[in-house]
Amino acid sequence: MSFHKPVFVYLILFASFTAHAQQTGKIYGQLSDTVTHQQLKDAFITITKDNVIRKSFFADKSGGFSADNIPFGQYTLNISFQGLAPVKRAFTIDSEHNLVKMDTIFMFIRVRELDTVVILEPPIVVKKDTLEYNSSRFKTKEYAVLAELLKMLPGIQIRNDGTITINGQPVDQITVDGEPFFSGEPSMALEHLPAEIVKKIQVYATNIHNNMPGPPPQPGFPGNKTLNIVLKSDKRKGNFGKLGAGAGTGDTYTINGDLNHMNGSQQLSIVADAGNVDKEKNGTDPVQQNNGIRRVMNGGLNYRDSRNATLKYNGSYLANDTRSEVASRSQTLIIYPGDSSTSLSQSNNGVNQMRSHRFNGKIDYNPDDRTTLSIIPMMNLNSADNTSFQESTQHYANTGTQIYQSSGTSSGKSNNTQLSSNFQLTRRGTKIGELLIANLNIRNTENTHNSLNETVTAYTSFSKNVHQLTDNKSGSFNVGTNAMYTKPLGKNYNFTAQGSYGFNKDNNIYNTYKFNNANGHYDQLDPTQSNNFTSNYHSGIAQASIRGQAGILNITLGAGLQGDWLLANNVSEHTQFSRHFINLLPQALLSLSPKNGKNLMLGYNGKPISISIQQLQPVTVTSDSLFIQEGNPDLKQPYTHTFNMSYNAIKIGTMRLFTISMSASFTEHSIAQSGTLLANGAQLSKPVNLEGTRSANLTLNYATSALSGKLIFNITGAAVYSKNPVLSNGVRNDSRTFMTNSDLTCTYNNQKGWDLSLSVEPGYNIMSTSSGVSTRYFQTGINGKGLYSWKNLESGLTWYYNYNSSLPADYQPDFPVLSPVVRYRFLKSKALQAAITCVDLLNQQSGASRTVSASEIADSWSKTRGRYLLFSLTYNFRHFK
Repeated sequence: MSFHKPVFVYLILFASFTAHAQQTGKIYGQLSDTVTHQQLKDAFITITKDNVIRKSFFADKSGGFSADNIPFGQYTLNISFQGLAPVKRAFTIDSEHNLVKMDTIFMFIRVRELDTVVILEPPIVVKKDTLEYNSSRFKTKEYAVLAELLKMLPGIQIRNDGTITINGQPVDQITVDGEPFFSGEPSMALEHLPAEIVKKIQVYATNIHNNMPGPPPQPGFPGNKTLNIVLKSDKRKGNFGKLGAGAGTGDTYTINGDLNHMNGSQQLSIVADAGNVDKEKNGTDPVQQNNGIRRVMNGGLNYRDSRNATLKYNGSYLANDTRSEVASRSQTLIIYPGDSSTSLSQSNNGVNQMRSHRFNGKIDYNPDDRTTLSIIPMMNLNSADNTSFQESTQHYANTGTQIYQSSGTSSGKSNNTQLSSNFQLTRRGTKIGELLIANLNIRNTENTHNSLNETVTAYTSFSKNVHQLTDNKSGSFNVGTNAMYTKPLGKNYNFTAQGSYGFNKDNNIYNTYKFNNANGHYDQLDPTQSNNFTSNYHSGIAQASIRGQAGILNITLGAGLQGDWLLANNVSEHTQFSRHFINLLPQALLSLSPKNGKNLMLGYNGKPISISIQQLQPVTVTSDSLFIQEGNPDLKQPYTHTFNMSYNAIKIGTMRLFTISMSASFTEHSIAQSGTLLANGAQLSKPVNLEGTRSANLTLNYATSALSGKLIFNITGAAVYSKNPVLSNGVRNDSRTFMTNSDLTCTYNNQKGWDLSLSVEPGYNIMSTSSGVSTRYFQTGINGKGLYSWKNLESGLTWYYNYNSSLPADYQPDFPVLSPVVRYRFLKSKALQAAITCVDLLNQQSGASRTVSASEIADSWSKTRGRYLLFSLTYNFRHFK
């Protein structure tokens, strides 16, 4: 008994130990993000039970993770990564599940998922190809619009024409919670959305033209950029908006308003605007006034409903009516070889009126979790009326000898109708990262244009009268299909195949009728200016690329073929011709991300440029016999090679970022203009193929902050070099242009009264031609705003100053514009504001500029409204649930 008893005890102890050892398990998996499906290293992972952390560790360099010796029980896996939304996964370890495989866990950056996470974030974070700002770190004044918030963000700049740039590159559309706001037009969101509803602002690259995802260009590369507004969760239910009206001296007036209703995923916005005054400028660049005196009336509606996960839809309608009174003059040096260069003086007075109706919609149908069918209709209706009176004098630049003097009147009417429907199928595969997208687009465009021209031209020994009616009808029918398939190859590679086919049918009927003095009608057809031309254009593309990641290195290599076939029919001349083009489509992209917030990218691509029917049709077009355009059916297809480089460095957790981007391109068979000075002083212009087109540009952007984020600095510098050949009187003339400009902007807002901004844009321009003509000039603009608030009272001054050393004295080479303002807020919530503004206090009434090209140097001046006093009232309302 003494021997068996200890053995029995040992057996019991061993069985107990074995049973205890088997009551543990292991979990493992892989991390990736939803944008590029690449692995995430150094993600922080915890395993909790009953809200108590049992284990904590980091993902390895490939994004993989594992943890063993986990006792039986129910747990929660918690994953966090800088800039991505945290992920939680419940799992159980028991006798039947002692080895838990989580496969690939994706960390989402989708707007709605992100917005439900409540965390204290740094002001700027980078999420792969997305740059994100946390608006809570940038304080704006009460009732400030979205534009005021964007101006405070490092790296983002707003221009006075409504365009937005990020690190020097333009933003193409604005979305709200991932959906376009009024078809994505930036100016609508800038003026009609308040800053207080914004939680985050995201900037990323997209392909907005055909909705095909990727791989998209990186933020530092040229390409389509989207700015997405993420709404605060407590601002997604309620009503808000504003109403305003004003009147002033010189019969000036303004009426505006917007109403926004939000009910979670259901949103309705109505906007309206009418007036004949300049809107308050929110940009930091100097104002260029060259649109004349305008009266604008517009209104629109935007509706979105995504409450049903199966069926979502949104749509917008915009109507616009603009009337412009134009009074302008210009002085143009037209460059020809030898002593043939001419100087053209012109003046123009007229009225232009444009009307448009635009509808955009989108319906998303999701029959299951992996399939989405989208239908995107679009309709544009545009019309225009214009009348003008012109006077022109041309003489030889060197001798001053007059060639001709002309005067005339013209009037015209045009209509344009565009209808399109886009059908898109998106299917996600059973494997993570597998994706199929198919697209069908049908578009039809119809144009009509009628113009009446009467011009009298006096030469030294005779005069010529042109009295004619032009009737132009054109149309285009296009069908385009494309498809893309992406499949992951293991953990580190993705394969993408793309194909597309497009068919475009164009027709252009151009008839010119001379005035018949015998019967007083326009019934004498001018065959030299009349033509009936049709064309069928087929284009097919097949591409494939492989994207791979190895540590900090990410490489994309791709190639493809594009075939184009053009069949043209000159109905008037009973002739036909065809053109065939085959081109390679190489692409390469290398990306290095050594540290979080830093990224270096190098890229190359080659692609052909389409030729338009207007460039090919063999017809001569003129309205006054002085400026004549002619097509060229012998054109070859241009092909452009582009090289890109960009470097981004963002210090995570601060407001400091630096970017540098460079690009260079050269074009084979580039299409240039051949200009010929005829014996009577008329100019004949015709497109031709010339070799030697080159361009290169460098852009630097640095943004930082001081005084706890109250003071923001944005510094942008750019240098552009281009070489463009033309033919002048049959002689090749190459122009070389070098331009440098910078934008030094600072904004200050201390939330206690001061709101200051200052922008300085110096630039230097050099242009020289092989014919010996050259110009050098310095230009700068200074733009600023200073406002001070005390209790309910606000007063301040906006100003800008333009200087151009090349402009003659009568073109106002320098002019300052000052506009003081006083505002006062009423009511308990300060919702009602009264303002009195004096616009253009010094009554400059001017907008002047200089443009240079290979064939001409032009100075222009336009009259603006000038000084006026405006009194206005604005009422803001808001009620959130």
